[in-house]
Amino acid sequence: MIVDSHQHFVRLARHPDVEGFREAQLAGKNPDSLPQLSDADVNKNLQAVLSLMTQRNIDMAFASPRAKAMATHDGTVEQNGLWADLNNSLVLRSCQLNPGKFAPVGMLGQHQSCPSDRIAKQMEKWANEGFVGFNLDPDGTGGRWTNQPFTGKQNYPVFEAAQALDVPLVIHGSESINKNFPHTAVQYLVADITGFVQLMMAKQLFIDFPRLRFLIPHGGGALPCQIGRWRAIAKFYDWASPDQILGSGNVFVDTCVYNHLNMKMLFDAVPLDNILFGSECDGAFPGIVNEETGDHVDNTRRYVDDSSLSSTDKARVFSGNAARVYPRASRWIKA
Repeated sequence: MIVDSHQHFVRLARHPDVEGFREAQLAGKNPDSLPQLSDADVNKNLQAVLSLMTQRNIDMAFASPRAKAMATHDGTVEQNGLWADLNNSLVLRSCQLNPGKFAPVGMLGQHQSCPSDRIAKQMEKWANEGFVGFNLDPDGTGGRWTNQPFTGKQNYPVFEAAQALDVPLVIHGSESINKNFPHTAVQYLVADITGFVQLMMAKQLFIDFPRLRFLIPHGGGALPCQIGRWRAIAKFYDWASPDQILGSGNVFVDTCVYNHLNMKMLFDAVPLDNILFGSECDGAFPGIVNEETGDHVDNTRRYVDDSSLSSTDKARVFSGNAARVYPRASRWIKA
């Protein structure tokens, strides 16, 4: 079985009625009613993803709202909570309309003021609806990075809820208003790098929450090529080493890297038990072709298939690890 642990319903979030609702919110109009999309309209916006999954023989995907749409730096606490609930409701409907194809991963109503108690209740609400994990923006300031590290006690209610609900938190950047940090090219990777290093720095966090799990997407950011640097820095500053937080079962990464060389580096640097298959299909750069392969760049299954891993190890990456990291996904997986 092939499980894509990193997928976004980009087209669904860009539906004119959905985007129009957010634009009205931010203009201060605060619409009284949520947009009403028909089942046919929801499914129409999933056809490109479903088609690519069929072409690539991907059986299932863990799908979340568009990452850029989180826009945690904008809006009010109340607006962002409602906006996240709208996006989550559309993701849930998509999963219900396509049984066995998707499992829902949620957006949180984050805000730069860190309303953690409110977010924890939101997590409980959507976990009770079947959500298997949640995206967490470690910045919250639109690429300005002026908040305290996300691992601080201001977010302890969120971590407490994640541990109690047994759901992983996916550290994922969102929209950037910093022109030096374009969101897909830079801000997302800055979030990966910052997220991983902050977890190394926060030695007390996993003492307080020993069963808390984080997934750092996009191959863990700089992890495959800079793990040696981070090992040295961890010794110098007495932080937890990359090997410690990976080996403890608290931190995982995915395979959203986009050529054979980077995939090999990932498999060489990170224990296979910590790697989940992911592709971002088809959100990051749809339709762009890798000249080395003649195939879409985001067909990351190809890079795993072409690797020197044994069939047993490939099975761990393709589905076995996802089942461990996302235990709530079992209800969505066809027997």
